[in-house]
Amino acid sequence: MRRHSAWVSFTAEGVQLNAFRDALRTAHFPLDAQQMRGGVLYARARARHWFGVSGAAERYGVRLTVLRRRGLRFLLAPYRLRLGLLCGLLLGLALFVWCNCYVRSIEIYGNTTISDAEILSALDRLGVRRGTAVHGIEFSCVEQRMRLAVRGIEWIAMRHTGGRLIVELTEEREPPEQVRDRIPCNYIADVDARLTDIRVLGGQAVRQAGDTVRTGDLILSGAVEDKFGTTRYYHADGIVTGIYETDFTQEEPFCCEIPVTGETVTRRVTEVFGQRIALPFQPDPPAGTVIYEEERHPLTLFGLRLPFARIDCKYTETGSAVTVRSADEVRTLLRAAAARYEQNFHADDRILSRTEAFTETDLGISLKIHYEIEGVIGKTSEIFVK
Repeated sequence: MRRHSAWVSFTAEGVQLNAFRDALRTAHFPLDAQQMRGGVLYARARARHWFGVSGAAERYGVRLTVLRRRGLRFLLAPYRLRLGLLCGLLLGLALFVWCNCYVRSIEIYGNTTISDAEILSALDRLGVRRGTAVHGIEFSCVEQRMRLAVRGIEWIAMRHTGGRLIVELTEEREPPEQVRDRIPCNYIADVDARLTDIRVLGGQAVRQAGDTVRTGDLILSGAVEDKFGTTRYYHADGIVTGIYETDFTQEEPFCCEIPVTGETVTRRVTEVFGQRIALPFQPDPPAGTVIYEEERHPLTLFGLRLPFARIDCKYTETGSAVTVRSADEVRTLLRAAAARYEQNFHADDRILSRTEAFTETDLGISLKIHYEIEGVIGKTSEIFVK
C-alpha cells in the first residue's frame, strides 16, 4: 500500500454500506487501510477524492465521521481568508524574485590602481547599475566595452550569483623602465663642490677625492683611449659625493586668506530597488559653494542585506576668511616648510652645517637657511659622436 502525502481518515456507518463501497470502487475512488469493526467501516481516502466520497455517502445514506486530515491543503485552509497573510506572502515572493532577478549589489575584485568609483561610473554609463534586470545584461558586450571605457583594464569578467553582480578584473602592468646604460656619456658635476669619494661604475675617472669642481666639470669620462691610440666610447657612471653649499628661502605674510567651513545640512533620502526617493519635510541645502558627502546605511534582515537603504546627504558650506598670524606662528610655519624641504630633497644627504636667518618686515617674515651638505653631486651627460 502506497502512502500519500494528503489524505482523510474517516468512519462510515449506514444500511447501504456495501453499495457505498461498490460505488467508490466503480468510480475509481480507492480506499486505503479498510477495516470493518462492529458494522462500522474504517478507511482512508486520498484528499483529491474526498469530495467524490462525500457525494457517494450522501446518495447512499451513509454517515461519515472524519477522524483525521493530513496534507498541505488542510493545513492552509484555516488561513485562506486572512488577507494580511496573503499580502505578506505575495510581498515576500516579490522581494525574493527581485533579489534574484535584479542587481542589488555590485562587488569588484582585482583592482588596485583603478578606483571602485571609476568602475561603477563606467558600468552606469553602460546601463548596468543597482536595480537593473539581470536577464537584460549582455555580459560579453559589457565586458568588451568596459575595456574601452576604463583605461588600464587588461582582462575583465562579469557574472552574477542571484542579485549579486561580481566584477573580476586584472589591471595592465606597466613595462619596466628602460635604463639607458649603453649610450655613450660623461659624468659631470651638477654643483660647485669639493669631492669626497668617487666610485666608478663605468668609464674612467679624471678627478680624485679632494679635488674642487665647478658645475659642468668632467669627473668620469666616457671616452677611453687604449694603448694603440684608439678612442672607445662608454657609458660613464658612478657614485660621486662631495661637499657643497645651497640655500633655502621662503616668505610668509602675517595676513592670509584661509578656507573655512560653515553649517552642515543633512538631507535624508530613501533608496528603494536602486531608486532614490526624497523624504518630505527635509531642510534645503545651503546656497553657494558646498562640500557634498553622503553616508549609506543599508537595511538588513537576519544578516541579509535588503534592497532598501537610508542615505544621509550632507552639505557643508565653505568659504574663506582673512586671518592675522603672530610672528611666532609665522616662524613655526617657515621652520615646518624648511623641514619638508630637507626631507624631500636631502633625505639621503648628510647636513654638515645649517645657518638660518629671519628677516621681518611690516608684511611678513622671510627665512633664509644656508646649508653645507655632503651628498651626490654628479649627473650623466651624453656624448655626441660625429
